[in-house]
Amino acid sequence: MPARPRCSASAPSVLIAIALVVPIAFPREGRSGPTAGFLETWPGNSLQGWGGGATYSNPGTGGAGGAGDGFLRVATLSTGNLAATSSGTEYIGNWTAAGITGVRLWLNDVDEAQPLELHLVIGRATNFWLYNPGFIPSSQTWDEFTVDLSSASSFTRITGTGTFEEALQNVDRLQIRHDHEPFVQSPDPIQGDFGVDHLRLTGPLVPVRSTPWGRIKALYR
Repeated sequence: MPARPRCSASAPSVLIAIALVVPIAFPREGRSGPTAGFLETWPGNSLQGWGGGATYSNPGTGGAGGAGDGFLRVATLSTGNLAATSSGTEYIGNWTAAGITGVRLWLNDVDEAQPLELHLVIGRATNFWLYNPGFIPSSQTWDEFTVDLSSASSFTRITGTGTFEEALQNVDRLQIRHDHEPFVQSPDPIQGDFGVDHLRLTGPLVPVRSTPWGRIKALYR
């Protein structure tokens, strides 16, 4: 009887196994609707459609990835509402159906230290909810923060009517703003600035058929 061939782990099988557990950063171009794994990085000097009533810029370097990594800088040149909002197609839609369970982002109190308390706000103009835990970024240092979307008890509705679940199912905007309790429709005024980078929509693991080995190594650095 011929000997059975030995089974050994080949490079392609290892890549597939690793790819099944690596969260995938989808590119912005060509995507429509919210997707678990989407990553906003503000490449180059792009603002990626974020705006509002403050002053916005992108120095093209100094982001969470270091030299050559751009980021969104949000500033008020005088006392005003320090906030940035996006209504990009990558955020508009049903987050629950997309399996998005949280948001991770990196924040920086750029330039001089200020008494910042940053919050993520999600929903639509008629049903807008603020994440109660405040993020206090370090001065001139990038810190990672996490928003848990699993419970309405962690959020306060600041405009409109409807439930938190309905807001997640009908998102048309995402906002990051400075604010203190009590949370109301308008954020607290302040003169200051902050940076945001590497904003990721998180959720269940996203399987893929193949992932270049160089990209896998980069994800594990």
